[in-house]
Amino acid sequence: MSIFSVYLRALKLLGSEKYLAIFLAFANLALAIAQFAEPVLFGRIIDKLTSGQTPGIVLTFRDLVPLLGAWVGFGLFSIPAGVLVALNADKLAHRRRLAVMALYFEHVLHLPLSFHSSVHSGRLLKVMLEGAAGMSGLWLSFFRENCASLAALVILLPLSLFLNWRLGAVLIVLVALFAVLTTLVLRKTETLQQSVENYNSTLAEHASDALGNVPVIQSFTRIDIETKTLGGIIDSVLGAQMPVLSWWAIAAVATRASSTLSLLSIFLLGTWLNLQGLASVGEIVTFMNFATMLIARLEQVVGFFNALFMQAPKLQDFFDVLDTDPKVADAPFAVDPGRLEGRVVFENVSFSYDGKRPAVSNIAFEVAPGETVALVGSTGSGKSTTLGLLHRVFDPDKGRVLIDGMDIRDLTLASLRRNIGVVFQEPMLFARSIEENLRVGRPGATREEIELALERAQATEFVGRQSEGLSTIVGERGRSLSGGERQRISIARALLKNPPIMILDEATSALDATTERQLQGALEKATEGRTTFVIAHRLATIRGANRIFVFDQGRIIEAGSFDELVAKGGLFAELARAQFMVGQVAPAKAGP
Repeated sequence: MSIFSVYLRALKLLGSEKYLAIFLAFANLALAIAQFAEPVLFGRIIDKLTSGQTPGIVLTFRDLVPLLGAWVGFGLFSIPAGVLVALNADKLAHRRRLAVMALYFEHVLHLPLSFHSSVHSGRLLKVMLEGAAGMSGLWLSFFRENCASLAALVILLPLSLFLNWRLGAVLIVLVALFAVLTTLVLRKTETLQQSVENYNSTLAEHASDALGNVPVIQSFTRIDIETKTLGGIIDSVLGAQMPVLSWWAIAAVATRASSTLSLLSIFLLGTWLNLQGLASVGEIVTFMNFATMLIARLEQVVGFFNALFMQAPKLQDFFDVLDTDPKVADAPFAVDPGRLEGRVVFENVSFSYDGKRPAVSNIAFEVAPGETVALVGSTGSGKSTTLGLLHRVFDPDKGRVLIDGMDIRDLTLASLRRNIGVVFQEPMLFARSIEENLRVGRPGATREEIELALERAQATEFVGRQSEGLSTIVGERGRSLSGGERQRISIARALLKNPPIMILDEATSALDATTERQLQGALEKATEGRTTFVIAHRLATIRGANRIFVFDQGRIIEAGSFDELVAKGGLFAELARAQFMVGQVAPAKAGP
């Protein structure tokens, strides 16, 4: 996209403010007309005064009143009109900046995990802040001053030909030279500026990455290395930016020089024309004022195009993210089924991340409501992908996933995910209070329900030890808590949501053996009546599962109860022997 098409798209994002924008555009045009009229009237006043020096002509103040009144009127009009335009332009720019940030934020949250796994969060944050700020600055400068400048240059300046075509031609030639010069600078620097933004994005990624891993940096004494690396990126930014700044400095100097030359040209040409009887003194004064006004307008326009050019790559990055379509979205006729029972069926489901190698292939099983199913297998065998398909992190390439007989693609995403609680292997907590983290899935939960969820997750005691109890802020990613404490908060959060389907992805991996045994019993009670899927590497935690699916290279190769699979002597039995469990295995609990 060219910088002009990028800016036109930015204008389209004015949304509900478009009528105010149209009003400001007309107000700017009125300002331009008023400012154009002032030197014309002033020149007429000069000519009137000059004519009064002619013998036989008596000039009175009353003869000047109409011209003076019009001149003063236009001057006084410009003051409140300028204030009104500036005030409303400021309000428009600030409101829309926050609105487009909210639009971007909501869109990014809807993008699939595959997108987030390939794009650094630091880059996304930079794009949001800089893109919104860039659009706000361009809107503000355009509607506050540059719209009037462009109107004066493009619409009103040609009208000067009707006053005196010879002097008007000088100003028009100046604008033409400016347009050629600006186009040249844009072409020379467009690619360079994109490279600057790429370096800036790398800078944001590196800084965000380092700040998010300060304990590792300090532990491995990498402060100097990380600082030097950042310094190298900064040098690259400066190396790419300096040529761009040099070109725009040349444009600014050339514009100022052209404006100065136009003043000299108009004065000298006007003097010669006056001697030839082809221009009055008032016309010379008028065009001198035009040239002075033109200097200011040209500098504003150069500044605007400079800012537009500098912001264009940032806006392009912003629009690129907005143009990223969520691969998982609500179907046109998706429905909200309310609370589901929890009967889950996979019908020959296959999925590939890259379209080449299948992550899962022909997965087929049925799970009854309230049944507990465990998924085991080596890393990369397809367990997490299978459950990701269940709550629509992505959609299958082939086959269907059904809940209560309905294809989950026919359900709204919000209703589907409202019926599924997930405890992730890595506890993902917000830098908010413990209570706010618990209420993520159920904002309206009562205090009694929160306390019950904490009790079931074996978290009541450690929460009570916190300085401010439930109001304790857990820090970024929950770093003020231990790994086990974070995991228990994550489990309590899922239990508080009270969904009919539960997914436990290594939910007890961060707990010590004693707490894990205590929590295991609590989880069994908490998951009663729920369809529960458990991903586990420690096989001791899934003895009570009704069925176990053993995954290998994206396929289910074994299925059965704990004891049945051990007795088969297959892959599951090998995994059990590797964990020294065979011979020590207690009989599995009967399923519901």
